[in-house]
Amino acid sequence: MKKFRGLFLFVISGAAFFGCKPDPTFPAIPALTFKEFRQPVGSDSLILVFSFTDGDGDIGVAPTDPDPNMVLAVYAPDANGVFQVLDNPITVEVDSLLYTYRIPRLTAGQKGLEGDIYLTFEHKSFLPRDTLQFNTSLLDQSHNRSNYVRTETVILTP
Repeated sequence: MKKFRGLFLFVISGAAFFGCKPDPTFPAIPALTFKEFRQPVGSDSLILVFSFTDGDGDIGVAPTDPDPNMVLAVYAPDANGVFQVLDNPITVEVDSLLYTYRIPRLTAGQKGLEGDIYLTFEHKSFLPRDTLQFNTSLLDQSHNRSNYVRTETVILTP
């Protein structure tokens, strides 16, 4: 019986040792990186994937907060091949083509957050051009703005 108890204590000790790991540590200011574009076959959508980290874990907005915390500016090449911010053909209030997003509040009290953000354009045919780049940043609840990220060039497929 003593042999069994010793094995049992070893298993419990091992589970406690290997099961607990410290929270990752990141700066309090969010960091954003572009990960990839996805154009699902047979779909008319474009998916942009960004990775983020945030040391104090306060990414996201409350459901009652009307303000976006991520804004995407769209760029397309001009006649000389230089990428320029696209003009907004819909309204004169905003002079460039911007897409706003509300990343929802993530788990409260959790420190050292990291993850991926997937932004989907449901109908990529509504985008004004077929060769694009995007520029974005992320704002946390403490109003810390992440770095600005410019994506690689994407050429939309029909």
